Amino acid sequence: MRNPIIFACLVYLLDQASKFFIEKFIPYASAVNIIETFHFFNIVNVSNTGIAFSFFENNNLFFIIFMFLFLTAISIWLYKNRNKISPLQKYAFCLVLSGGIGNLTDRIFRGAVVDFLDFGINNLRWPAFNIADSAVCIAMFLIIFSFVKEK
Repeated sequence: MRNPIIFACLVYLLDQASKFFIEKFIPYASAVNIIETFHFFNIVNVSNTGIAFSFFENNNLFFIIFMFLFLTAISIWLYKNRNKISPLQKYAFCLVLSGGIGNLTDRIFRGAVVDFLDFGINNLRWPAFNIADSAVCIAMFLIIFSFVKEK
């Protein structure tokens, strides 16, 4: 795909569509086991009013304002530097935007971020996450990789 903005829009739509289907078909706070060995992978329906790993829960309004300002700053920076950064960096920053906007949409319209991907071994679980979270994590890896590669 040649246009990082279109790519970001597709990631955002996939994130929102997945959350819609999770809320529609998986009862809240329940799990569907996908990979049964050690209960490795489940689809769950949980919400998070905090940030990563549910830190600072019940601060939804603060995170709405913070994320709006953060995403606005990234958008302005990306627009001003669009001719100075590599295509990989453009895609990475657009992934940050799509993930951030996806979770911001949840906070505004659902009151919390919907998380549904649950990995772990038996009772040792990684905190549930979603496609928007994955997009931001992948983006951070790509940004670090691109700066290391340039050096």
